[in-house]
Amino acid sequence: MRAGDEARANPRIRQPELFGKAASVGLLATALLLALLGGDNGGGESVSSRVTPRIVEVSELGEAEATVGHPIYWVGPQPDRRLELSVEPDGSVYLRYLPSGAAVGSSSGAYLTVGTYPVADAQAALRRTAASAGAGLGRVADGGIVLENPESAGSVYLAYPGSDLQIEVYDPAPGRAMELIEAGEIRPVG
Repeated sequence: MRAGDEARANPRIRQPELFGKAASVGLLATALLLALLGGDNGGGESVSSRVTPRIVEVSELGEAEATVGHPIYWVGPQPDRRLELSVEPDGSVYLRYLPSGAAVGSSSGAYLTVGTYPVADAQAALRRTAASAGAGLGRVADGGIVLENPESAGSVYLAYPGSDLQIEVYDPAPGRAMELIEAGEIRPVG
């Protein structure tokens, strides 16, 4: 395996598949990458297999955490926003904050979204990705490290020491995702 291949194979830095016009391209690229690497998405199901997004109440998030078997990260309840929950077969979870008029399951990239992804040794994965991309890492409280996605200006990835979870915070407003992380707003539901 070439040096850059490990970083591409393991960190699973994701493009925000549910956001914006790149949704189809992101799924296609992920399927192609998995096919080239000879892997699957951890659940034996096709990459495009995904539980239908649904609106949930805050009280339902604890049950969702129990179902996926790991913490789910979010920014807490937001005024005038509904929580859209999407869970992938590999345990990846997306919480999207929708205004009342937004359609559930739409591919619009206009909404704050927090993704929680199972990734073995998430900090090491972010370090490998940053090194292979020649990007710098930032630091946040509690020993967390962050990596801004150069291909998606609204996405920032976060990982804590000893954790097997990578957190993606996406917001369409430039710099807002990083502001939320630096302010300590990103936290587990439970």
